[in-house]
Amino acid sequence: MKSIARLVFLAMTAKTGVTGMTGSDDTQPTVPDTWITDTALSSRFPYYTRANADEVGPDPFSPLGWSLGWAKGCIPGVAEGFASFGAVRMDEFALDPPEVFGNWGGYFYNQLSLPRVMGCRMPGASPEAIDQAYFGDQPGVPPYIAHPEDDDETQAAILGEKMAWVMSTNSYPLQDAASTMSLEAVTTRPKLADRSNAELVARARLMAGLLKEAWLPYCEVCLSASLGPGAVQAICGAIGRSGDAVRVLSAIGDVESAEASFAMWDISRLIRGSAPLMAAFDGDPEGVPARLGSVAGAEGVAFRNAWAELLSHHGHRGPNEWDMRAHSWTTKPELALSMLERLRFQDDARSPHEARIAAAVVRAKLTAELLAIVEADVTAYQTLVAGLASAKLFFGLREKGKNACIRLIHEAKLAMFELGNRMVDAGVLNDTQDVFMLLDAELDGFLANPALLQGELRLRAAQLACIAKLEPPYIVSYDDGVAPISTWKIRGGGADAAPVEVGTVLQGAGGAPGTAIGVARVVLDPGDARELQPDDIMIAPTTDPSWTPLFLAVAAVVVNVGAVASHAAIVCRELGVPCAVSVVRATDRIPDGATISVDGSSGTVTILSLP
Repeated sequence: MKSIARLVFLAMTAKTGVTGMTGSDDTQPTVPDTWITDTALSSRFPYYTRANADEVGPDPFSPLGWSLGWAKGCIPGVAEGFASFGAVRMDEFALDPPEVFGNWGGYFYNQLSLPRVMGCRMPGASPEAIDQAYFGDQPGVPPYIAHPEDDDETQAAILGEKMAWVMSTNSYPLQDAASTMSLEAVTTRPKLADRSNAELVARARLMAGLLKEAWLPYCEVCLSASLGPGAVQAICGAIGRSGDAVRVLSAIGDVESAEASFAMWDISRLIRGSAPLMAAFDGDPEGVPARLGSVAGAEGVAFRNAWAELLSHHGHRGPNEWDMRAHSWTTKPELALSMLERLRFQDDARSPHEARIAAAVVRAKLTAELLAIVEADVTAYQTLVAGLASAKLFFGLREKGKNACIRLIHEAKLAMFELGNRMVDAGVLNDTQDVFMLLDAELDGFLANPALLQGELRLRAAQLACIAKLEPPYIVSYDDGVAPISTWKIRGGGADAAPVEVGTVLQGAGGAPGTAIGVARVVLDPGDARELQPDDIMIAPTTDPSWTPLFLAVAAVVVNVGAVASHAAIVCRELGVPCAVSVVRATDRIPDGATISVDGSSGTVTILSLP
């Protein structure tokens, strides 16, 4: 038992360096006009958008995270997924430079034109419907302009068959296999400390190859996941029960991304029921790991066992987890500990276990009620039955698919963190994370002569820290190009956000059912939430699942982005936490300290009083 405790708390205090601007004293970083991972603009698929991209990349991607994890793993896997689904042929777009996604200033961009082509070809769909499904009511999306090659009868027939499969299948073995493969990568991980630098790089590249394999089924699942909910929403809207569309999709079970939140809740109950553990979290946050390590007896053992189990199964979670450079709960355990610090104050009555049971009862009753209403209309009845079954299956598969991909990124991350630690010890790097300032093409040369790029890597880290403070353009197009990075506005300034008054109603989308009234607390970093109280309403920028354990510490959640099929919206419905998503610029418009009400079914946020 002592050995477990030692390993856990060695991990808590592992050397990870200081994030942010890491240039030497004589480095004077300036915001560049272009960045080393900027991608070429496509003339065939000319529009790109940050809409719905915050969930994937709220912060700029590191050069290595993009050039290895995305260019070698995610992007070719997504391309094969689009083709496998039937949306396009592989010869319709290029991979080098990529026409699947975009990246400017390190910021991730969704392709807007490519899904619209799918909307043209998909029976019963349209580009406008695709915009609504994938990007919601986000403003500023340019109108669709037809291209002569958008319509394609052959692809339409393939898509029609795929839609029929999505609405009728009860399994997708390819996604299950990808999940198993990612788990095997974790369980067969070699002892990284014993590997050479070249072997560490080779392992990171191996994981990128596996990531490509995992992304093909995950892309298909993502494309499939909106069809069932869309059918449910259409039927509920037609019978005047639009608000029930979210409620009837709650507590579906078998959602992998929710498991970490349930585990965190259970650990928080251990802490809440133990005076020594509660005391360990009091005082200076930096001393929490040491104080937890000194808790003796059964209570200390129970915590350390549960903590080790959490990191073993969910240590790959963390903010901005699609980027290799970003810290995880494993590389920076304070991220998870800070959530536990807040969760320990939540009342037992907020148990997500009980909430899920209660929501499942409501869902079963509501399902029977809705089916009874449309029973006389055979088409509507069958569509609702199929939509509910499809949503349940593909919501679960979507979370399983993302979990598989993040595990593989995390395995590459751990290998590169080991290399970064060694370079810090050798005096080559100031910060472990600076190793991610390398491009994949530079890795071999760096291993041969690490000092050669020493100054350049420090400068890149400093420049990327500057870029991270900026707001990237919402829409990028082939005709207009990309504005120089040096001209972008400061991110989150809120100066041009429309002010709110008492009575203002902000309309978002329903994420998870339920209502709440409380004090708004704007939280931009999940590791900096010590002011949250159990009855507060958290206003967050993104719906990344790594935030969701913190959602249990409050009464409700409002986020800037997302939709009914967003990762965290799915998880919140499992946890029983009311959630309004796609509330545009909520973190800018809702003042910290305002009293607000949230309706997670309708997606509305009402300002009741201002601070």
